[in-house]
Parts: sequence; C-alpha cells; structure tokens
Amino acid sequence: KVIELIEGKILIGHGLKNDFQVLGISLPWWSVRDTAKYEPFMKPADPAYSPTGSSLAPKKLKVLAKDKLGMIIQEEGKPHSPIEDAAAALELYRKHRGKWEKAMKYKMERTSEITQSTTLAQSE
Repeated sequence: KVIELIEGKILIGHGLKNDFQVLGISLPWWSVRDTAKYEPFMKPADPAYSPTGSSLAPKKLKVLAKDKLGMIIQEEGKPHSPIEDAAAALELYRKHRGKWEKAMKYKMERTSEITQSTTLAQSE
C-alpha cells in the first residue's frame, strides 16, 4: 500500500534509510531527497567512529533546523513530533532545492553516461 502512494514521487525526509527498512521498501536513489545524506548538510566524520571510512557524517535534524532555518524542533521535555520533523525536512529541501536538484541532475546524467558506456563496452 505505501509503495503505491509514493510510486513516481520524490520522497523528502531525514534519515529515511531506517524508515524504508521498517516498511520493507526500496526506492531508486534518484527519487529520494534525504537531508541526512545531502553533502552540504553533513559534517566531517570522526575517523575513529566511521566504519565505512566515509569522510562525512549526517547532522541531526534538530541541528540542521536550527542552523539553516532558525527553527526550534525536538525540544527537551516535549513530546517528539514526527509532523514537526517532516515539516523541517521539507523546508530544508525547499530552501536548497535549486542547488540540490542541479546536483541530482548532474548525478543522473553521469550515471546514464557510465551505464551507456558500460553497455557499449559489453556489446563489443
């Protein structure tokens, strides 16, 4: 049911990998805008705690919302609001949409070029 609702749409959120795992779904990388994985929003990773060897690590949504939007979310002592989190992630995307989509377009074009050259090389 969930996959039917989101099929063909761009999904925006923060830390979506865990949500996808719980729902048992997998989406193409180009249809997801995850504020936890957008490089300009990330911080340098601590090499001692980076099992994948990545040089970047995600920032908490709470930090991004405050730093980039001036929004206060996930306040201590108050109930966690997934609606507030979703609104913050959407607003982060909206504010940075132009640059984000330009980067996505480049990545999709590069992927297409690599796929085509690989296909040509295999058919020769």
